[in-house]
Amino acid sequence: MTSPRDERPPLEGAEEEFVERLAAAYAPAPMSAAQRAAFDEGIRARLERPWRRPLLMPAIGAAAAGALVWLVISQTIGPTPLPGQEHSAAVLASSWEDELFLSSDLSASEDREESETLPDDYLAIASVFLGG
Repeated sequence: MTSPRDERPPLEGAEEEFVERLAAAYAPAPMSAAQRAAFDEGIRARLERPWRRPLLMPAIGAAAAGALVWLVISQTIGPTPLPGQEHSAAVLASSWEDELFLSSDLSASEDREESETLPDDYLAIASVFLGG
């Protein structure tokens, strides 16, 4: 029952009987000729049915390309100011950075003293945001 390339160990009497009982218990009921033909036709129909997934891939690709183009254009043009907006985006970013990095209770000299104790990574980040 085993082929020469089978790497499984050979079964002994009791083990072989158990495998046969298990296979018999879970074997499907025999089909009539009409049932077998209907089953084969159902399998053939499922295999020959066109696959719809390839239509989904171009749609996802087009959406991703559109999002990428939108991101590039929005980054190069910049945000559109609102109708009543008086401040430019640079002024708003500068004031936000000032509020974030400079607290009102510290003077400029205290900021310099504290910046000397900060790690180099934090100083580099602060210099990028504050432009100095």
